[in-house]
Amino acid sequence: MRSLTGFVFLTAAICLSACGGTSANIAPVPPPATSPTPANTATVTPKNGEYPGKGIVTKIDERLGSVELKHDEIVGVMPAMQMEFRVDDKALLKGLAIGDKVDFTLKYKDGQETIVSITKTK
Repeated sequence: MRSLTGFVFLTAAICLSACGGTSANIAPVPPPATSPTPANTATVTPKNGEYPGKGIVTKIDERLGSVELKHDEIVGVMPAMQMEFRVDDKALLKGLAIGDKVDFTLKYKDGQETIVSITKTK
């Protein structure tokens, strides 16, 4: 047992010697470099108002009064994504079908987003 204890101390001494001495001499590891945050991922609270958008219909829920769109960036509101929106009037959903390309107007008011107009495009 005594030789095992000596071996452990000898191994520790060799490691410390190879590392430059005592643990007090070990240089701290610098934090990893971070890349700058892209401008389009910054969190910005939109101003109340209406914003134009373009997208493709991916789901329609006439009962709930909502439409899911895979949309381009809505400048001033959100980046491009796929998202479900409530519509201001369920009648806006009449004539729409999954896969339709659409232009729409998104109304942003106090944190709530609502589609107030939507039309098919070619």
